[in-house]
Amino acid sequence: MSDQTENQGTGSDLDSLKAQAADLGVKHHPAMGAEKLQKLIDKHLADEEPKPVHVQPTEIMTVSEITELQELRKMKLELDAKSKKAPVLTESQKRAAVIKKAGKLIRIRVTCMNPNKRDWEGEMYTVSNDLVKFAKYVPFNNDEGWHVPQMILNHMKERQCQVFFTSIDDRGNKTRKGKLVPELAIEIMSPLTVTELQELAQRQSMAKGEAA
Repeated sequence: MSDQTENQGTGSDLDSLKAQAADLGVKHHPAMGAEKLQKLIDKHLADEEPKPVHVQPTEIMTVSEITELQELRKMKLELDAKSKKAPVLTESQKRAAVIKKAGKLIRIRVTCMNPNKRDWEGEMYTVSNDLVKFAKYVPFNNDEGWHVPQMILNHMKERQCQVFFTSIDDRGNKTRKGKLVPELAIEIMSPLTVTELQELAQRQSMAKGEAA
């Protein structure tokens, strides 16, 4: 009888183990002794212990390695930029490009600010360089605008004239003084549409017919 009691354990120990098993959800036979129930609980707890997770260490770069990587990236960007550059032009192609740019037509409306030319209806402008020469008459105050080559427009923007004004000092003395101002007020207009170009050509053709 005493052997059976030792094998089953004291009532309080067995009751405590059964309560623990119930809390943990460990299933067991109702007649299981304290020793076997303890082993069953220990096994359950061992199975539920979190297993260690092996994490690969993060690779840490040194300052010199980071600098070298930045230099390599910079070299790659420079090589990419060079590969995307425009093809090398021949001398004749360069001259043709300069002439084309200088001759690009710009539509403008011009007002002459020079008091000495207040009665002028327009003016002839001539510009040239080593490659090209342009000469064009430009009317003033033309509502429809006038097309001029870019090179002439640049020249017109630089034109200045002298105007005089009366200056009064602190004592009331009047003095005539002169100053340089832009000779031309130039308004850049939007290019004519296809329809507007056709209408303009028609009006010019009719005007020539009437003049003849």
